[in-house]
Amino acid sequence: MSKPGFFSHEHPAYPAHITLNVITTTFIAVISAVTTMIADTAIQGELALSQTEAIWLTTLYLLGINTTVPTANWFANRFGFNRMYTYGVVIFTVATLVAGLSTNFLMIATARFMEGVGGGFIFPIGLALIAQSVSKERAPIAINLYIGIAFGAGLAIGILLAGYLTQFYSWRDVFFLIVPFGILSTISCWLSRKKHLVPDKSPFDVFGFLTFATFFSTLLVALTLGPIRATPQGWWTWYILLLFAVAICSLIAFLFIESRHPNPLFPLPLFKDPIFSVSLAAIFLLGMSVFASVGVSVQYMLDGLAYERYTIGKIAALYGLVIGVFSMLANGLTKLIPVPILTFTGLFLLSFSFFYNNELSWLTGYKQVNIILFIRGVGIGLSLGPTTLMALGGVPVSQKSAAATILTFFRQVGGTYGTTLLSIFSIRRTIFHAARFSEQVNPQLPGYRYTYQNLLDKYPDPIQAKGAIIKNIETQAAIQGLNDALFIFGYVTCVVALILVVLIGYRWIAARKARNSPTTH
Repeated sequence: MSKPGFFSHEHPAYPAHITLNVITTTFIAVISAVTTMIADTAIQGELALSQTEAIWLTTLYLLGINTTVPTANWFANRFGFNRMYTYGVVIFTVATLVAGLSTNFLMIATARFMEGVGGGFIFPIGLALIAQSVSKERAPIAINLYIGIAFGAGLAIGILLAGYLTQFYSWRDVFFLIVPFGILSTISCWLSRKKHLVPDKSPFDVFGFLTFATFFSTLLVALTLGPIRATPQGWWTWYILLLFAVAICSLIAFLFIESRHPNPLFPLPLFKDPIFSVSLAAIFLLGMSVFASVGVSVQYMLDGLAYERYTIGKIAALYGLVIGVFSMLANGLTKLIPVPILTFTGLFLLSFSFFYNNELSWLTGYKQVNIILFIRGVGIGLSLGPTTLMALGGVPVSQKSAAATILTFFRQVGGTYGTTLLSIFSIRRTIFHAARFSEQVNPQLPGYRYTYQNLLDKYPDPIQAKGAIIKNIETQAAIQGLNDALFIFGYVTCVVALILVVLIGYRWIAARKARNSPTTH
């Protein structure tokens, strides 16, 4: 690993080779991430998993990613970016193979966690490799291709493949299909290794990592288990309260340690730039939109519309393709339109898609779902790349890799906590709408008697007829609860977009005044 590879750092094709390799590897990592969105019930049924165990499969994967991402920059500086990226690909590929061979909960849970660890190296180091290898003039092209192909096409093909293979073959085939591409990516990484540089001897932020990992894991587990019906007293269960208390104490300790450590996991001075900090909020919302909104849309089509998995895959594939196409289109638009305007336009369309989601019901057809996913995909495609560029634009070259790690972390955390927060909001609103809709279930009302008599023609048993009415109310309440949750996130996205516009406008005015003011010597 310490000798120059076939494509050395000085080779003219090195930037293109690195970019292609990173795109390919991230592409298969995204496919793996979205597999459980489609195949969760199939995995649960074949391995005889409880509902709580099925939830842990996703939770452990996210824990693996988000506890590894903050350490990736230190390991890359210490042992080399290409080397650690290769290790990440190897860990991910082996874990994916084990996931496909799993026969019980412990085996697949461990595999999913290790997949997350591998992805925790792949995502941030891959972006940092592109930022380091590609010239400043070609960076927009590389980053938008990275986002468009890896995330856009990765989502589209991943959902489509997962739906097709799960319905007609087996969920295991999705994981097995990824393995050969992981092996090819490993070989490509080996060919692109470069001369061993002088390692960074700065000490690892051990206590910062431990406090951060404790904060992230306890908060995620508390937010995941709090809304579950199996939790005895919901949010007031003693161990949920304890997890929140540990998370708060760990966060305080983490910030204290980071402010004094010579080589922190998160360089806090970067957050002094208001545009960088608000861009992180936008990246969080975009990460939530990329991953979480796919999950809730899939769940809506499965439970609310009773669609088959392959049909869902075809519908959701449009979403990924739109993200990919408009991400690459955004690259050309950055030469004609200022990056802040693209960012604001994309965030506005994203928030509009959240508001428009309120039109969905249990009677909605696939065309309306496609319209919403299309608008959301356009918004993400236009804003994700430009927001990343805008956030990195004011960062010094020496801090680029650290900033890329932080951006990757917030994008992944958006997908992690976005799903959890959507679930929390939607559960609360579902309870409200269930109570509201249940008021109409009155045997004395003409509408109820008419519906009940019609159902007796289909269900001879009166209990089944009443059960169908209750099931319909539960479905309507769940859909409206989800719509309400997305409505809230629509408002939040609008606020973040407006704050970005104000900050960028203020900086532009200040810079213009500085240019026009007379210089004193």
